[in-house]
Parts: sequence; C-alpha cells; structure tokens
Amino acid sequence: MDYTKISKDTIGHLYAGYKSFDASPLAADLKALIELRVSQINGCAYCCNLHRNEAVKLGVNQDKIESLSEFTASSLFSDAEKEALKWAESLTRLDGNKKVQNTELSKYFGEREIVDITICISLMNAFNRLAISMRDE
Repeated sequence: MDYTKISKDTIGHLYAGYKSFDASPLAADLKALIELRVSQINGCAYCCNLHRNEAVKLGVNQDKIESLSEFTASSLFSDAEKEALKWAESLTRLDGNKKVQNTELSKYFGEREIVDITICISLMNAFNRLAISMRDE
C-alpha cells in the first residue's frame, strides 16, 4: 500500500523533519552513515540501498561503507564517528547505555549536533519501520 499517499499529511510531517537537516550543523556524510547503520540493524533493504547510494554521492570511501557494521574495530572511522554510530546502535537496539553514550558524544559534538544526531536516529528508525511494515521495495 502506498502509505505516502494514504496518510499524506502525517508522512509529510516526517519528511519535513527529515528535510530540516539541511540547516543542521551535522555533517551530511556522518548523517548518511548513521542512517545506513540504523537501516542495517533494522534490516531495511530499501533504506540500506538509499543511504549507501547517498554516502557514495557524498564522497564516503567505499571501504568505509563496506566496513560500517564493524566500525568499532576499523581505523577508517574517526573517534567522533564511532561515538555517533555507537549512539545510533544504542538507540536503535535500546540497550540501556544511553547516558554513557551521550556523555561520550559531548566530547566530540555540541548540544545541537547531539540533538540532531538523536533526531536523525529516531527518524530513521521510524522510516525503517514504515518501509518494512508496508513492504516498501
């Protein structure tokens, strides 16, 4: 079913939130990596493909994209990227380490960036769940 047409106004609000990242201080390549990692965890093939292509267009190294699921052990990722991706995993899995992760984020990111990273993760989880449950190909 085409949920984007059936509930156009409500979906429009989600997309408006997503579009607001154009004014965010969050780096576009980091945002793409976060979205791709969340989509990998959730198993959303549509979103994985979309954000992998986005990362490539933004100039993210192919080796980095391919090693995203092992980012903690990879020297391709900066410490800041690793903390943001750990936060993405924590919120997506809701594993209970939120306060520890948030404290680590503040070493690398300002308050606005931390809020935007968290919103990015939350929106991606919402989009993944919509795409998966409505069987978006």
